Parts: sequence; structure tokens; C-alpha cells
Amino acid sequence: MTAGQAQPVRRRGATALRTAALLPAAALAVLAVWAAATPARPGGAGSWVAKAVASPVFLACGAVLAVSAAALVALAGAMWRAGATERRRRRAQHGTILLEFALVLPIALTLVLVMAQSSLLMVGNLCVNYAAYCAARSAIVQVPDNLAPAEGPNVIGADPYSSPKLLRIQSAAVWAVLPVSCGSAEYPEGDAARLNQGVSDLLAGYGADAPGWVGPYLARKLRYAQDHTTVELDPPVGGAEYASAEDIVARVSHTFYLSIPYANWVFQKFAGADGVDLAFGQGERGMVIRADCTLTNQGVQDYVDVEQFPPQ
Repeated sequence: MTAGQAQPVRRRGATALRTAALLPAAALAVLAVWAAATPARPGGAGSWVAKAVASPVFLACGAVLAVSAAALVALAGAMWRAGATERRRRRAQHGTILLEFALVLPIALTLVLVMAQSSLLMVGNLCVNYAAYCAARSAIVQVPDNLAPAEGPNVIGADPYSSPKLLRIQSAAVWAVLPVSCGSAEYPEGDAARLNQGVSDLLAGYGADAPGWVGPYLARKLRYAQDHTTVELDPPVGGAEYASAEDIVARVSHTFYLSIPYANWVFQKFAGADGVDLAFGQGERGMVIRADCTLTNQGVQDYVDVEQFPPQ
């Protein structure tokens, strides 16, 4: 390839690199604009999604992801331009190439690890916001239920160990964060016998064998979700009982497991007081993610709807 032919190739390569660097930032900007433009309708089907996308955790991790991706592309572009002369002359200096690779590899690896942890945190934030929505959905039908003498209609306790209603509400949040919970072999297993059997039976119905994550791995994830997920309901406005059609606010807190080595330390420090050391393994870290959702209490239905049919 002559020098004249190489110029357009280099220009096209530089343009492609710049475009690739801008794609993550453009995607983040579109998500932010969409979240800002989505009307905040309590109870709307997509309200929790817009809230999750507009949350500080999601936007901060998205910004870190975009900047890291742009830096990685810029680093690749710099290496490409640095080796252009050798490629054009077909005279690669192997010692120089190895030295450049050795210098660039730690930086590139760090950027990749940060990008991976940012992506996982964004998914975790979505799941926690969905857990808040699930908890609120459960609350508006559990709160009006009559479980006398333990809990009457529109009355609920504050302790999930003594409140059947709150235990069901918390279970709804636990199932929502189960996919992003920790499944480390160093974490104790929970009671997931019925869950494992249900998944195995479901797959067997389609003629498929249970995959490897059915068993102890799923039991550890369930135990982690139960141990590190809490749900609180704002107290009633008018006293001890919730009124019919009163807004119920469910607040979910989940300690998200930071699973990417080295990057987990960075994000733990970045989280400040929400960055925690987990009490298992060695050097395991987590980050507390919080979300809330508001839905309207369904009230107590003490009558039976009588269906009316037109005369034949």
C-alpha cells in the first residue's frame, strides 16, 4: 500500500474510532432524555423504569461506562496510529510492539473491569427499582387483607418476622432481586428445595435437563437476597390504619454484590457510606442500592359484585 492509499484508510479508521467512542455517551443521553420526558404517573406500567433510569446510581454508572468506553477506544486508536508507520513499511519492530502492549495492557484491563462493574450496577439498579414496584404492588393488596387476630384490615406490623403481611411484601422484593444476587460458593445456602424442584419440573416438562445453576448455586442466591434485602412501608397518614385509596410508599434497600475484582474496590469507595464490606469470604464488597415506589391502596372490599346479564 502506498502512502497516498494509506491516507484515506487512516482517515476512515480514525472516523470509525471517534464514532465508536461517542456511541455510549449518545445512548446514555437518549436514556436520560427519555426518563426526563416520561411523565411521573404513580402506578403507571413504566413509571419504575423511568425512575430507575433517572436515578443517580444509573446515571453515574452510565457516565463511568461511557467515559471508560471512550477512553478504551481512544487508547486503541493511539496504538493503531503509533504502529501505522511500521505497518506501512512492512517492518514491524517486535520489541517496540511488545513494550507498547505491556504498557497499555494494565490500563486497558482496568477500563474493561470498570466497564463490566458499571454495567452490572446499572442492571442491579433496575432490579432494585423493579423490586420496589413489586413490593408496592404486593402491599396494596396485602395491607387491606384481613388476617385477624394478628393483623386486621389496613393494619400491618413493622417486623417481617412477626407480620405475615410484611413477610409477603418482602418476599415479592426478594424474588425481584434474586437474578442479581450473590451466588458465591462461600455464602451459605438457603432453603430453596421447593424452588429448585419447581424449576427442574418446569424444564422437565419441555424435555430439558436442569442447568448447573439449579441446586446449591440458586440456594445461595436466594439466601443472599433474603439476608440483604429489606422493605419498609411509610406509616399511615391518619394514624394506625391505612385509608382506602391512600398512597402506600414501599422503600426497598438491597446490598448489591460487587463481583468484579479490583473494580469492586473502586466502586465501594465511590459509594461512600453505601459501600460496605460483606461478612463472608475475603475482600468481598457490596454497595447499598435504594429505591421506592408509590401505589394506591386498594382498600377493603366487603361486598360481592353481582353480575348483571341483559335479558335474552
